[in-house]
Amino acid sequence: MVKFMKQTIKKILKIDAKNGVRPLANMIYIGSKYHGYWIPANFFNKESICYCVGAGDDISFDTELKIQFDCVIYIFDPTPASILHFKSLKEISSKNQKMPSVSQDSGFTYRINFNQLEELNFIPIGVWSHKTVLKFYDPGIENYVSHSAYLFKDSKNCVEFPVDSLKNFMKEFGHQSLDVVKLEIEGAEYEVLDSIIKDKLDVKIILVEFDEVFHKKGLAHFFRIKKACKQLKEAGYVLVHSTKTLKRTFIREDIYKELKSKESGF
Repeated sequence: MVKFMKQTIKKILKIDAKNGVRPLANMIYIGSKYHGYWIPANFFNKESICYCVGAGDDISFDTELKIQFDCVIYIFDPTPASILHFKSLKEISSKNQKMPSVSQDSGFTYRINFNQLEELNFIPIGVWSHKTVLKFYDPGIENYVSHSAYLFKDSKNCVEFPVDSLKNFMKEFGHQSLDVVKLEIEGAEYEVLDSIIKDKLDVKIILVEFDEVFHKKGLAHFFRIKKACKQLKEAGYVLVHSTKTLKRTFIREDIYKELKSKESGF
């Protein structure tokens, strides 16, 4: 009964997984079970600029982009656990050994080699709407390494880290446009999505995990997610895939039309 009521509420609010999805035929899933995403298979190449925001202890999606498409990868995360995870992966890879992602997803083992890892750009700075220093709160959850500038604010423990905007990072790295932005940042996605729209950034694909789904308090998060998705739609993005937990793939309308026109070949 409870499950049925939740599904009914989602349908009424129009944020159930299927609502508004305009699927593409040639989609593939890359990454581990809990940290992967659905993306168009015929879009990425070695010139694709990919900003992967939020690393934690699983960068499987980021590394698979490199392996499968040889993309140009930038990973952003200021937290010590994320930095340590990346360093550990490089160290183990340098010995020609393999490393699993995280304990909760032991079925995934990194395939990336040391030379490929050397080509990844790990930026130990967080992403926000502007340049500042933010408090990141400890979740206080066993085996959960991700801190948040948005969630867990009732936590007694927090640390401060530098953050900056996508606009500033793009300017710093000389990028006029981005092929994909992945946001897995524990609630801060609302702020960053707002900045993408406000700053009118040239971002072709947006992948976002709405983390409040996993740390909800009441129903208010449904409305925040609905608002964020509506803003993306109004900004010209098409929702092409959504999981049951509202982990979503948005593609800008012009790119969507190009990909849709190629479907007859599949």
